[in-house]
Amino acid sequence: AKTVQRSDVTQEAIAEACPKCGQHLNIRLGKRGRFIGCSAYPNCDYTRNVEGDAEGTATATTPTLVEDRVCPLCNSPLHIKQGPYSKFIGCSHYPKCKFTESLEKPVDTGIVCPQCHQGKLTKKKSRYGNFFYACSSYPACKYAIPEQPLAETCPQCSWPILMLKTTKRWGTQKVCPQKTCDYHQAVATPIQVENADNND
Repeated sequence: AKTVQRSDVTQEAIAEACPKCGQHLNIRLGKRGRFIGCSAYPNCDYTRNVEGDAEGTATATTPTLVEDRVCPLCNSPLHIKQGPYSKFIGCSHYPKCKFTESLEKPVDTGIVCPQCHQGKLTKKKSRYGNFFYACSSYPACKYAIPEQPLAETCPQCSWPILMLKTTKRWGTQKVCPQKTCDYHQAVATPIQVENADNND
């Protein structure tokens, strides 16, 4: 009986040369679906998305270049990429550089970052579709919280902000974002909740 190699099932050669090294390209099966990758991997890390046409055959798509911008971490070109949940902006030197950014414009909350005191907390959407709040001075300041910030000082530890957290078990509460502080207070009258995630 003939044995089948995993590469026979997960790779399909296409008539196209790698633009990085000149070797031939393969359509490969990864954990997030099909993609086009260089046959010289791991020596060459060139990859790009695969999209199906009307007949269901795969056609390669070149990532869209983000004009007039470069990666703030490594100064490489930025591309618009397709993630498992939505499109996002990512560095062209991935996986060496892991910079990503949502395509949606961040919403300024007007609350000063409690860590660097320079930027403001902005509402952003992750590439997985979840909302979070991060400092507008990123990547210089990496402060981020998962819930809507409130411009109220924590009465227990004096941290400059609180978060508005809603769970099925406890309802809506004001909580301190500091891991070392366990302050929480139930909210009797509803405050406008921007980010009611499905937390338990």
